[in-house]
Parts: sequence; structure tokens; C-alpha cells
Amino acid sequence: MKKMPRIPLSHSRDLMQAQGASPEQLMGIVETMELERQRLAEALQASRLSVQELRQSQEHYRTVVEHVNEGVVVIRDQKVVYANARAAAIVDIPMEEIKQIGFLHRIHPDDQALVLERQRQRLAGEDVPSRYELRLVLSNGEVRWVGISVTLVPWDGEPAFLVFFSDIDDRRRLEKKLRNTLQERETVLENSLVGIAFLSPDGGFRWANRAMAKLYGLDASASAPSDWSTLFVSREDYLRVIEDIRTCMRAGNPFQQDLQMRKLDGTLFWVTATGKPVSALDKAQGTVWAVMDITPRKALEDALAKASSEREAIFNSALVGITFNVKRHMQWVNDKYVEMTGYPREMLVGSSTRIFYTDDEVHARDGKVTREALIRDGMYVGERLLRRRNGDVFWAQLSGRCIFDRHPDAGVIWTLLDITERRNADNNIRAALAREKELNDLRTRFVSMTSHEFRTPLAAILSASELLRDYEDRMPAVEKKEILANIGAGVQRMTDMLNRVLLLGQVDAHMLEFRPQQIDLIALCESIVAQARAQQPKATCAVTTRFPDGAPASLFDPNLLRHVLENLLSNAIKYSVHGGLVTFSVSFELDRTVFKVADQGIGIPPDEMPHLFESFHRASNVGAIQGTGLGLAIVKNAVELHGGQITVESKLGHSTCFTVTI
Repeated sequence: MKKMPRIPLSHSRDLMQAQGASPEQLMGIVETMELERQRLAEALQASRLSVQELRQSQEHYRTVVEHVNEGVVVIRDQKVVYANARAAAIVDIPMEEIKQIGFLHRIHPDDQALVLERQRQRLAGEDVPSRYELRLVLSNGEVRWVGISVTLVPWDGEPAFLVFFSDIDDRRRLEKKLRNTLQERETVLENSLVGIAFLSPDGGFRWANRAMAKLYGLDASASAPSDWSTLFVSREDYLRVIEDIRTCMRAGNPFQQDLQMRKLDGTLFWVTATGKPVSALDKAQGTVWAVMDITPRKALEDALAKASSEREAIFNSALVGITFNVKRHMQWVNDKYVEMTGYPREMLVGSSTRIFYTDDEVHARDGKVTREALIRDGMYVGERLLRRRNGDVFWAQLSGRCIFDRHPDAGVIWTLLDITERRNADNNIRAALAREKELNDLRTRFVSMTSHEFRTPLAAILSASELLRDYEDRMPAVEKKEILANIGAGVQRMTDMLNRVLLLGQVDAHMLEFRPQQIDLIALCESIVAQARAQQPKATCAVTTRFPDGAPASLFDPNLLRHVLENLLSNAIKYSVHGGLVTFSVSFELDRTVFKVADQGIGIPPDEMPHLFESFHRASNVGAIQGTGLGLAIVKNAVELHGGQITVESKLGHSTCFTVTI
């Protein structure tokens, strides 16, 4: 059954009084009573909600107070009537004990009087700082700094002190450390030998050390000059430097320059000034500057520049090329070096010495030899064949010395002397000495040859003449004729030898005449073959010829060509001591005529081939075969006068082939 709502007593009374009323009146009374009941229920519900919200708000405040990082206490009548957990932790007292002791319990004895005096002043309504710092003494004796904030508030109808406090021990230590650091840095800056200053954005001094004042001749009590341009050599210099500073600062770059400036007493001096913004992000913080007196350094630089100028003038006046090289790259050269190499100075400085060599291999080899000597001895002296810019080569005498003992990578001073003329003179002297030696050798060989070649036929002539003198009347006519023939052969042999010597003399004196003319080449060759066969009738070899038909007309010197071919053919027959075949051929190739004389004789030793065309030279394997060693020397000169060349191929003990191409 649904429970009927309870009707208030006043309403019941009204209902009873209205029993005599009509039904409509009765219904109106009931409705009125119901509306009032609903209003009362709503008011009751709102009251309940307000109480709940109040309780929630109190819980929120309590939660905040209990969990803040600051200690919170309420002090009334010198007692702690409220404290949060953080307060108990900071003062190092358990929560259950903190309200049982006096609030001065943990305050340092030296700070208690200050705290009590501040309380009195607040209660008296005096103006007192609400925030200050004091010390606590913990249970272990440690002193802890706290920062407090005090406010006078009502508490249960009586005045009380609401105190917020926090542990500032770490902050105090950091502040102390910061003060010490700043003091140390200020001491360093103040006692620095470099002038240091902090300037405001408009150029005014915020701070400057003693060195800065000393640089410009300022007294400790004197103020900075109002017009900084007076510290510059001229107004123009001042304006230029100011513009340079602004340009650097706008670009975010530090400014640094060597400047000549003026002290207050007018003395000029040099400084290095370096400035940069204190903060790249905040230009309002101004700039920091470091200024150092470099007057002594500038004086040394000027003296060095003067000395360098004088030395460079001396070096440039030297008659030898001078260069300073680091790792085979030229760093400095004098005028003579430029003149000697033919390169302009701007091409030489910074370039490798490779430009003076014809190839990389020679450059690397010479560099290795030079480096080894420099490391071993600290110096090197030698001669090199170098190349000028125009391609001409020249001989240079190099003398190098390390600027640091036996350390070539640090740099080497080199001097170059052009010794091309001296080398040429040396070469000429050596050539003359070689020629003299050659002439001595020729003289020796000539004496040896003539003593043999003349003695043999002369002995035969002498013997034959003695036979004729002593036995002519008893000698048959045929034998007399043979002896006379031997005498004639000996005389002819000596005559031929003298003719060859005279011909060789004409060659050496460049007096051998070359008279080319149109000749019948094949007829000349055939007559040479017939003469060779006649002169050596006892030869054991066979001579064959290969001559073309219808040979073109050619220009030759018949006497010289005859000497060439006769000598080659007679040698081929003479040295074919074991027989075999001697071949004499002529052929035509384009505009050239080729003569070949080949034999199957004793051959030529390979190590003697280079000396084959030297005067009086005879191979070591000729034995007793007659000869003067002059024929091939004359042959070579005769061929060269024709503008041709002669080559030889030989296999020792088997064959030899001479080829003449004209």
C-alpha cells in the first residue's frame, strides 16, 4: 500500500475547520496544503546540499594545507594550535608533540629576540615586514635556514599568527656559493692585466677594472670621459671604429681590432680591443670589452717588419735563388729564384716543386734522396736537372738546410745556383778528355797496327830483295817473277793502308768530299765482285749476287760507294775461313736503295758490336787474319755522307749480315 504523505498539524486544523465547506472548497484546501509540503521538502533538500558542499570545501582546503610544500602553523598565546605535516618535517618534531611545546623551541637562540619583537609589533598594529629569514636548530644540532611569512588572523575569536615557512637551506648555500664565486671573479677581473669593462647599450660604463683605468691614465676617483672620441687619434678613426662595431654587433659577431688610441695625457699607444654582447638575445644588457696594451708588441712587429724588409732586400739582391719550402711546397721566393725559373712569384708561392720536373717518378725519387739526407744530416747539397717555365732545362746546384735541426717537415731554406754553363764546360772538358783518351787509344792501336802491318810486308820485301841480290844469277826466270810479284803485293798492301789512314784523316777533319753523280749501279757492283774474287783467289767460299734487272738511275759518289761495297764484300770473303756462301744483293724500296752483304763466317762477339765502327778496332776472334781496323770506320762515314745508315746482324760462329740503306 502506498504510504500517504503526512499532513502538517496546522493544515489538519485548517482541514477540520473546513469540514462544513463544499467539496470544491475542500479540494482547494488540500491542493494548497500539498504545495506547501513540496516547498518545505525542497528547502530541506537544499539545506542538506549546502552542508555537504561546505564539508567538501573544508576537506579540499585541509588537503591543500596538508600537502603544500611549505610548513603552515597557527600560533596563539605562544602555543602552536595548528600545524601541517610539512611543518613538523621542517622543524624536525613529530606531529603528536608539536602542539605540546612552545613555538620558540626550535628557533635559534640568536633569532628568538627578533621573533618576539616582531610579534609584539604586529599585535600593537605597527608596520612590520611580513617576510624574513631565521634559523632553526634541529634535534641533531644542525642549523637550518627557513624563510617565513607571518600574518595576523582571528582564530576561535582570538588573534593568532598564521605562519608559512619553507626550507631555504639549499638556497642559502647556493647564494653563499654564488657570492663567493662573484667575489672571486670580481677579484680576478679587478686584478687582471687586461682592461675589462661592461658598457650599457648607449656606451656608458657600468663597471671597469683598475687595468682599464690604468690603460687610459684615469684616476680611481675620476669619471670616464664624456666624449670617447678624445681617446682616438682622430675623429675619423673614432667614427670608423664605431661603425665597424655596429656592423659586427648587428651581424652577431664579436668585434676585434688593433687600434691606435690616445691616453688622457695625449700619449699614443696601441691596444687590441675585443667586444661582444653580454647576451645574444637581449641587447639591452650591453656589451663586455677586453682591452690589452700591445704597444711593445707593435714596436717589435715594426722592428721585425723593418728587419724583414731589409733582409728581403738583401735576399732579393742575392745572385742565387732562395726559397723557403714546407713539405716541398714553396712559401717564399726571392727575385733571383723568379728570374731563374721563369715563373711569376704568384705562381710559385704555394706550388709544389713538381713544376720543375719532367715526370712524377724523378720528382719522387729526388724527394726521397733529399729527405733522407735532411733527416740524417739536417742539410743537403747536390745538383739537379730542372725545367723552366718555357720548357728549357738547366742544371742547378741545390743547398738546403732545415730551420729546425733534422726536421724537414718544419721547413727548409734552399739556395739554387744556375750551373748550366759550368756543367757544359765540365762536359766539354770531359768530352775533350775522352777524346784525348780516344786519340791516345787510337795512337796506341795505330802504332800497334802499323808496327804489324808495315813490318810484315817490309820483311817480305826485304827478304825478296836479298834473294834477288844474292841469288839472281842462279834463280830461274819464273821464280824471279814471283819474287817481284810479292814485292809489288807488299808495296800495294802498304799503299792501301796509307790510303785508308789518309782517308780516315780526311773524315776526322771533315774534309772528305762527297760528289754524287749518275752512275750505272749494277755495273759498279759487278766490277766490285770481280775485283774481290781476283784479289782473294784462294778463298774457300762461294760468292753469289742478286742484282735486279733494269735498275733505275741513281745519284751516288762512285768512289765512296765503291769503298763501302768493296770493304764489306772483301771482309765477308776474308772472314769466311771455313767456306760457306757469301751473298751480295741489291734491292729498291720506294725511293731507297738497299745493299746487303751476308756471309756464313766467324761472326762478331755480341759485346764488341758497339765498337764495330770505331777506328783501329778489330774483333777479338779474328786471330791471324790480316786487317787494319780502319775499313768499317770509313764505311760508316761514307754511308752517312750519302744520307743513309748501316746496320749489322751477327751470330757468333755462324753468320754476319751488313745492310746499307741509302
